[in-house]
Amino acid sequence: MDSDLLARCKSGDPQAIEDLVHEHQAKIYRLCLSMLDDAADAEDATQESFIAALKALKTYRGDSAFHTWLFSIALNVCRSSLRQRKRRTQLGTTLADPSIASESSPTPEQQTLRTEGSQALWVALNKLDEKHRLPIFLRYYHDLSTAEIAKVLRINQGTVHSRLSIARTQIAGELKRAQRAARTSRPAK
Repeated sequence: MDSDLLARCKSGDPQAIEDLVHEHQAKIYRLCLSMLDDAADAEDATQESFIAALKALKTYRGDSAFHTWLFSIALNVCRSSLRQRKRRTQLGTTLADPSIASESSPTPEQQTLRTEGSQALWVALNKLDEKHRLPIFLRYYHDLSTAEIAKVLRINQGTVHSRLSIARTQIAGELKRAQRAARTSRPAK
């Protein structure tokens, strides 16, 4: 990250801020989308992440790469959004008739974009708890190193390696179960 650009952003230079956002927006949006699984929510979270980062920019000391610091902020924004979503869902479920409450179905666009294999993978990923799902997203969808993941999640690298290993094992097991279920549900030829 260009230290001059950061210095100009800290001083309030609008063009520098626009350049900074432009440089990192796609990565932050992908992270938010992988966490929230909703394009509109991801756009909102991306915007909130940049607002929070710009407000806190003076506190950035450079101990880690700028994008690592920015990913930490975006993760916190997404976690907050997920907590709010969960509270809204719980409230809606409580207020709604239990006989008609059901999981929301994916949009036609989501159905089109997801192949059978990738859908099985998403199902497997969503079955992981957050502490195992986050390192997988950060490693494989955002290409962060284990050192960067450790900084973003504020855990040590050994824990990152352990969580990645456990998550991969759980995902592989879930995919094997899905394959067996698909084979047994197909009609005989």
